[in-house]
Amino acid sequence: MLRLDTSRPTVADRSPQSRAAATGAAQQGLTVECKVHFEVGRKARKKLKVGDPPATLETLVEPGRLPRVSRLMVLAIRTDGLVVIDIDGEGNAWLTGEPAKLADLGAAPLSLTPRGGRHCFFRQPEGRAWRNTAGRLAPHVDTRANGGYVLVAPSVVEGKPYSWQAERELSVPPQRLPEPPAWLIEQLDALAASNGVDVGLSAQAGGDVSGANPIPQGQRNATLARLAGAMRRVGMSQAEISAALRQVNADRCTPPLPLPEVERTAASIARYEPDAVSVAVAENHWAQDRGPPAQPAPLTVRDLMAAHRTLRPPVIHGLLRRGETMNVIAPPKTGKSWLVLALAMAVATGRRWLDTFETVPGSVLIIDNELHPETLAHRIPQVAECLRIGMNEIAETMCVQSLRGQLRDIFSMRQYFESLAPGRYSLVVLDAFYRFMPRDMDENDNSTMASIYNHADALADRLGCSFVLIHHSTKGNQSAKAVTDVGAGAGSQSRATDTHLVLRPHEEPGAVVLEAAVRSWPPVEPMVLCWLFPLWKPAPELDPSALRSEKPKCKGDTPKAWTPESFVAAFVRDEPQVRAAPQGTAEGELRVRERAADKQPWRGERYRQVPVLCRRPAATVYW
Repeated sequence: MLRLDTSRPTVADRSPQSRAAATGAAQQGLTVECKVHFEVGRKARKKLKVGDPPATLETLVEPGRLPRVSRLMVLAIRTDGLVVIDIDGEGNAWLTGEPAKLADLGAAPLSLTPRGGRHCFFRQPEGRAWRNTAGRLAPHVDTRANGGYVLVAPSVVEGKPYSWQAERELSVPPQRLPEPPAWLIEQLDALAASNGVDVGLSAQAGGDVSGANPIPQGQRNATLARLAGAMRRVGMSQAEISAALRQVNADRCTPPLPLPEVERTAASIARYEPDAVSVAVAENHWAQDRGPPAQPAPLTVRDLMAAHRTLRPPVIHGLLRRGETMNVIAPPKTGKSWLVLALAMAVATGRRWLDTFETVPGSVLIIDNELHPETLAHRIPQVAECLRIGMNEIAETMCVQSLRGQLRDIFSMRQYFESLAPGRYSLVVLDAFYRFMPRDMDENDNSTMASIYNHADALADRLGCSFVLIHHSTKGNQSAKAVTDVGAGAGSQSRATDTHLVLRPHEEPGAVVLEAAVRSWPPVEPMVLCWLFPLWKPAPELDPSALRSEKPKCKGDTPKAWTPESFVAAFVRDEPQVRAAPQGTAEGELRVRERAADKQPWRGERYRQVPVLCRRPAATVYW
């Protein structure tokens, strides 16, 4: 990118249209950059590449001679302090059916791209420091913010021009652009939080990189590799290095490198072993081994309120937030795995789950240790078709890892979870939970279950995602239990999780009642779901309180109600009653008692004289 220098008439004289557009944008306070083809001499033709520093032009031209511009290629605007919603494709279905939200976007300047896409220009609200995203706001909907660029008219790509929508040109300075609507700010804040950005304090802490050294083109890869080497030397993992390099790339590289290239640099450096001495010094092993353990300092209410101004961003409205865990408990063979696929697709596409719970779009990872990969590959299209979700909508935002037959528990998967970049997924599903428990642990032990949930909490916090754990209930009917008592194993599993969601059989065949105990949401109203293969569908016409009873009632099973009069009439007689004893004789029993009394003197004489019942057919008297 060559910064437009209006003091260089040579370049501008050859491109009057670009000069007018670029000068107008620059006068509005926008950072304008352009890319040109130019000739040096008669034979040599050179091309400035994206990211070339301004000095490149001077180094390529002989002193005293000026280049001849052959044609303008692109005109770009840097989006620092802005947020541009990049809606790809002419037939993009984002916000289809939501005319109110589409109308909110109509307040922003609108640029039309050569391929039928749209760019909506907004100003970032004060205190925000949003970054670029790709396909995370919605499928084929990107954002360009701090560290990004967008092309504008009169740029030409592949022979097709950019243009401004009539009466929606970018004609005002950045400070006068409209802010995004409230619903869009909430979604962008959620995306920023998933990348580890504190949206409330980013402008004061970490959002200002004016004091950092910029990394120009030609030095980006080498500089990032050196930074990665310094981090690896002191023992940082690949995931930690990757997160740091991504931030450096967005903040300081001009222009930023593609994310796959940054990830390859992190993976390449992470192959080397850390330096033991550097690790010990950086982590202060001497103090860890010999000094007193560090104690967390309590926060005053003022500090607590200042540090945590809002709740964590939601993943499933009404049920789950980032960093939280949720149990999904149901009887065996109820269709939990089908339910999980529908949940994953709802989050991956931002649709409602069970037509009830709103979701925030984000990538989903399903780790399944019950189903073979072939079974998963067969089921996913079935569920997507019934939900009317195109496979292209979940092709990149939904990932599946089958561990069937690999005997991997949650503690042995440490390296696997360390390889995941923080913020890469908003939801991780473990199906089925009982197979992630170590072999020597008992699910009925409270301390065992608490340690597993503590580990899941730590993973969720580090990865910036939510965990959903699929588990089964105990055998037998569950209707008489409280919601938090449903689930096989120790009771700590319902106390340790943030949301305990259970499915219990309804008295109607093929129906279940969904109930949930939540921690950071208002109470959830029970609802009935009906099984319509391969989906669970809400059934509002059924009564959620009509759970399947403990024992089916049959005619004649009602026990008789006794009264004192009926009891006397049935059992009390004027004369002693005689009946046959099943075993032994009274005399034989007396001899047994005498021998027992001789061996156990503590029984006493009274034991010998207790009335004896016959145990073989004989006359026994009952008084």
